[in-house]
Amino acid sequence: MNLTENQIEKLFIFTQKHFVEHYDVQTELVDHLANSIESTLESNPNMTFEEALKTEFKKFGIMGFSEIVEQKTNALDKRYRKMVWKQILDFFKLPKIILTAFLIYLLYFLIQNVENRAIVIMPIAVSLLAMHVFYLYKNSKMIKARKKDTGKKWLFETTVLRMGGLIHFLNIGFYVPIFFEINSQWTTPFTFIFSVFLVIYYLAIYISIYIVTPKLKETLSNEHPEYRLIK
Repeated sequence: MNLTENQIEKLFIFTQKHFVEHYDVQTELVDHLANSIESTLESNPNMTFEEALKTEFKKFGIMGFSEIVEQKTNALDKRYRKMVWKQILDFFKLPKIILTAFLIYLLYFLIQNVENRAIVIMPIAVSLLAMHVFYLYKNSKMIKARKKDTGKKWLFETTVLRMGGLIHFLNIGFYVPIFFEINSQWTTPFTFIFSVFLVIYYLAIYISIYIVTPKLKETLSNEHPEYRLIK
């Protein structure tokens, strides 16, 4: 038997009441529950829809849907990080490695030759912070606008907002200059390593914001036709 539209709607409400707030996760759970309930009702014609739902929900264990939500979150985070890592590796292959090497050399040269390193490092740190803050502001605003417009939240929007969990790691980079006396004596190897780190760090943020985030949104919006991109 096929469930009615009213019963499907009840399943969506049921997932919401059990702390599944993202529509894309709700959709997958509702689809799973609907198929299981249909099979249960076919095997047990005297069972009601509500009884079948309770039976199926018990199969998720004491944690309910929370384990499924965690799995989906981890899977999307991992997918995001893999996309970022793949793009970073591309910058160490021809022809992009030429640009990467030039940026590392330029930064190394400037740090080695200016009297006050802060003149070089601080503008980079400020631009990184500004880019990061603008990204968070823009995407937070989009999520709120969509929630107000459609009443739906999407897990993959939360994933891109957190940069697949990379946001915690990338935040550390803003404090790196604090750990070192910018104008103290730096050895040549240390200056080179610092230059490599700062370029890779900049690339990671740039790639996350301007390459991976739009690409992942486009891919997942194709997987979920209900999702409408807000410019």
